[in-house]
Amino acid sequence: MSSNMKPFKTYEQQVDVLQGRGMLVGSREHAVQVLERVNYYRFSGYSYAFRQKAGSGQLLDTFIPGTTFEDVETLYEYDRNLRFLVFSHFSQFEVYLRSRLGYLLGEVDPLIYEDETLCDCQGNKRKKAWNKFTRKSKDLIKASKEAFVEHHYKQYGGKLPVWVVVEVLDFGALQNLYSVSPRNVREGIAKELECTDPQLATWLNSLRVVRNICAHQGRLYNKLYPEPYVPRVLRGGRVESPKIREVIDLFGVPQDEENTEMSKTFGMLTLLKYLMDQGGIGDTESLTQILKERPNISVPGVDISRAMGIPQGWEETRLWS
Repeated sequence: MSSNMKPFKTYEQQVDVLQGRGMLVGSREHAVQVLERVNYYRFSGYSYAFRQKAGSGQLLDTFIPGTTFEDVETLYEYDRNLRFLVFSHFSQFEVYLRSRLGYLLGEVDPLIYEDETLCDCQGNKRKKAWNKFTRKSKDLIKASKEAFVEHHYKQYGGKLPVWVVVEVLDFGALQNLYSVSPRNVREGIAKELECTDPQLATWLNSLRVVRNICAHQGRLYNKLYPEPYVPRVLRGGRVESPKIREVIDLFGVPQDEENTEMSKTFGMLTLLKYLMDQGGIGDTESLTQILKERPNISVPGVDISRAMGIPQGWEETRLWS
């Protein structure tokens, strides 16, 4: 064993470590059972919010007095339920995006995904997205075992129309396809969702990271995500996406800090709910409900609402009410 590697610890010893750092454990048997099904390092990731801080703000190894094993477990279970719910809702939006891209691109040309001249590949960023898309889409099509792919290969000599291709793409490839789609296609989808194409492009990028965290069972509630373009107040008082703008105004921060506030978990859920509502994609009431039911932990200094970026008055906005 490497001299730098920590020695193996039994579940009981892992509980001892937590207790040694000041965590109160009501039932050792229950704690062991939790750690048997939840890896210690996954569980301990949720305990970081409960650790004491030095004067410099650096986290210490010891827990805030009064921290219990049940507090950390409650936060873990909340995040697990949140992750499951968000992934379920995002999956509905993903199906919607596949459908709209497949239909609108198919109106241009069934094989548009093979013809760079029909797409918007101007500039280094879009050219890079095109190259990524073509490489990944070929691999995904080749690896697909879907019956509808085999059917089209047999019936049409190996050529798949774009409305079939979108169903075998992973979300990264789908996002790249959106990026290189003709401008009128991108703007058409964005208009349906009552936002702009540049906004939707960044929202997809932010939500892609949320999706991947959910898919890989990562911690969701207190992360920062790629900053999205937020709706603006334009000259003459016109407001872009007013339902989102109403939420952003609750942050009470200068305009140049709004993107950062929206990059927190609540901001991501706000974007997801807005897109689903505007697209008529599904019932989002459960998103509102799980935010209302977030854990109320009484340990001093542990503020789940703040960690998620939830502003006061959020539930009174038109989007979330």
